[in-house]
Amino acid sequence: MNKDQAYHQIALACLKSLRNTSASSSDAISELYGTIDAAFQQQFALVLTELEDSRARLNRISELDPGTSTLGDAQAIAQSRGTSH
Repeated sequence: MNKDQAYHQIALACLKSLRNTSASSSDAISELYGTIDAAFQQQFALVLTELEDSRARLNRISELDPGTSTLGDAQAIAQSRGTSH
C-alpha cells in the first residue's frame, strides 16, 4: 500500500465520522479523534504485515544454498508477493 492509498482510507473514515456525527454533539471532536486513531491503527497494521512479509522473503533468500541456487532464485523470492492490500 502506498502513502496516497493510506491517506485516502484515513480521509474516508474521517468524512464518514463527520457525516454521522451531529454538529451540536459535544463529543464530536472526541469521536473524530477516535476515528482518526482507528484508521491510523488499521493502516499501521497493514504496514506491519508488509514488513513481516518482506522480512520472511529476505530470510528465505539468506537461507539459499549458494552452490545450488541462482540469482534468479533469489529474484523470484524477492518479487513474490503475498496478499495485496
